[in-house]
Amino acid sequence: GEKSRLGSHFLPNHVTFTDSYPQKAFCGLFSDDGSLFVSACQDHTLRLYECRGEGILDVVFTPDAAHCLYSSWSDYVHVYDIYGDGDNHTALDLRPEERRFAVFSLAVGPDGREVVGGANDGCLYIYDREVQRRVLRVEAHEDDVNAVALGDAGGQLLLSGGDDGGRPRPVGLLAGHRDGITFLHPRGDGRYLASNSKDQTAKLWDLRRPAGPAGLAAARRAVARQSWDYRWQRAPRRAMATAPLPGDSSLMTYRGHAVLHTLLRCRLSPPRGGGGAYLGTGCASGAVLVYDVLTGRAVRRLANHGACVRDVCWHPHEGTLASASVGGA
Repeated sequence: GEKSRLGSHFLPNHVTFTDSYPQKAFCGLFSDDGSLFVSACQDHTLRLYECRGEGILDVVFTPDAAHCLYSSWSDYVHVYDIYGDGDNHTALDLRPEERRFAVFSLAVGPDGREVVGGANDGCLYIYDREVQRRVLRVEAHEDDVNAVALGDAGGQLLLSGGDDGGRPRPVGLLAGHRDGITFLHPRGDGRYLASNSKDQTAKLWDLRRPAGPAGLAAARRAVARQSWDYRWQRAPRRAMATAPLPGDSSLMTYRGHAVLHTLLRCRLSPPRGGGGAYLGTGCASGAVLVYDVLTGRAVRRLANHGACVRDVCWHPHEGTLASASVGGA
């Protein structure tokens, strides 16, 4: 396993299609810092590519669906005007203190003004688009912040999840997962929240039922005992434990999907499309699982992808579920 991990960092081990040309390509060259790649073609054209080794990590719409925001391994969150002229991307500088910095998850306030990012330095960043600067940096976690979300329609309740098992500073803590949290999806009513985790479960929470000190301590102990890497190892047997942690404050636990390779996401069905009765989640096996929220039973397993399904999203009122896979489909 260790040899495989090292080899994947230093030797090419897969092929990815990048571009095709109408005539012969004669040469290609990376810049010294690896940030650019240029190719020369028989059609008298030089093509310059920006190299983003880790790709785009998260993307969200503004509430009016006029702009799209995305993040990557960069100090900036980018804003794209969907209906504007040209291909301009506005960069929002978060001014981090870490040299290697990434925003893993994004959320946008109800008026589109505030942008919230959860980063790999354990902090939450809030950028005000009106004054065009970062207005807040919150030391929220002791490890990567993998997920951020707004828990209510007014944008007054900010939720975050990470790899540290919780930190006793917020106004409320929900404890019960045995490993890092990969995604959060609030129902939007200020009450209910779904989470996905590297402990191979998804959970449903009531924000009005925070965990007590015993629950927080049990979660932190469980996370501290984890020593495996979900990106390339199989989940250890202890990750499949069925007994809840002492003080687990969740309402329901959903098992059956594999959370491996990447930060897999889950989403509750909207009230108008499925009545909020279902939870959809991706799976490392290439399937999409749909759980009954009340019973916890998997009612659908849709196995149409050939690689890990990272994200799923419900249509707001048609009951349709879309999925995205790391296999490119």
